Amino acid sequence: MAQPIRNTADQMRDPIEASMFLLNQLGSPDPGNPGPAIMAMESEGQRQLVNSDRLPTEARDGDEAYLALGFTFGVPDPGDALFRPATLPAGWKREGSDHAMWSYITDQHGRHRVAIFYKAAFYDRRAFMRLESRYGYLSSVLYDNGRPVLDDEWLTAETARVELEAIAVHEDEQAAKADGYGHTAAQEDYWTGRAAEHRADAAKARALAESLS
Repeated sequence: MAQPIRNTADQMRDPIEASMFLLNQLGSPDPGNPGPAIMAMESEGQRQLVNSDRLPTEARDGDEAYLALGFTFGVPDPGDALFRPATLPAGWKREGSDHAMWSYITDQHGRHRVAIFYKAAFYDRRAFMRLESRYGYLSSVLYDNGRPVLDDEWLTAETARVELEAIAVHEDEQAAKADGYGHTAAQEDYWTGRAAEHRADAAKARALAESLS
């Protein structure tokens, strides 16, 4: 059964809930630092989101883009306009990440297709979602030293090669910029190293593209 997403802003307006939060904070090893309590609230918010049947009402790409993929949406919740009921395309699922404010929806091939931002902190509660681009997916694949999952629809080999070349061009541009920085010996060493990293990343992108031929 799907779990609800608690509205932490409303929660903290409840005197009993606010008192419990304060008591827990006072009982912590560092009562003057609310950071751990807020982080715990955000982590719990991520857990609730991943285990819910809700998605953010704010879709940065417009609802039509999601509907075309097979999502369905209900009306925003009366008591929490940030979220609305939603179903995912067949085979897609939610997953958390090591950052409490970011979760993802993966497709049937395990590729990140939607990024979900949810800040559950009661004083600045916000949520939105956005579609992941092919460029972004391939950038993540390169970062993880992996290989992309190709198909005949979203990411063909030809499309992947085009996007990987765009990534390589961007890294070439960043390397050229790094070559122009640095006015002291220490700065020169740093920026020379950065330029080398960008060129290595460009080479990696082109090598991966070539392997898809």
